[in-house]
Amino acid sequence: ADATNYNADATLDDGSCEYTCEYNGLTTVSNDGGSFQSEVSWTITDCSGAELMAGGAPFSECSDFDFSAGYVVNMNDSWGDGWNGNVLTVGADTYTLDAIADDGSSAQVVVGCPEIPGCMDADATNYNADATLDDGSCETIIVFGCQNDFYLEYNPEANLDDGSCNTLIVYGCMDLEAFNYN
Repeated sequence: ADATNYNADATLDDGSCEYTCEYNGLTTVSNDGGSFQSEVSWTITDCSGAELMAGGAPFSECSDFDFSAGYVVNMNDSWGDGWNGNVLTVGADTYTLDAIADDGSSAQVVVGCPEIPGCMDADATNYNADATLDDGSCETIIVFGCQNDFYLEYNPEANLDDGSCNTLIVYGCMDLEAFNYN
């Protein structure tokens, strides 16, 4: 009687009973309901970024992940015009990619994950890849030097020009005997 396809008229159990994910203590994850389904893709990760599930539309599976611990939904549309009515359902929660509310090609929803303050600038010396909230603590090392690559003193590592550019590079022939000596 707990099966979704229960037949009260059946007199012999043929083994065809089907149950919902919730009946088995699992969470239903599905994506369906719209058009242009080949454009739809998504991933669900845990709060640390480890992928739990991925798919497109149509999709329907049971998951044993404890979604109450928090998760991140990344939604994509290859055409860039939103999901055209397709809806991702995770348990009782629903998500969709809207061409007007979102940029139409991608969106991310963070659900129940704790904020991790830190520097989110990958070029900073104290970059924290785990940070989810930029706390303004980013630090950079200042490298003085010539920033103009037309000079011999050019330093590609420099991020602050110190005025040390002196010797302009002039390309040309340096052979005194050549007719095109420069």
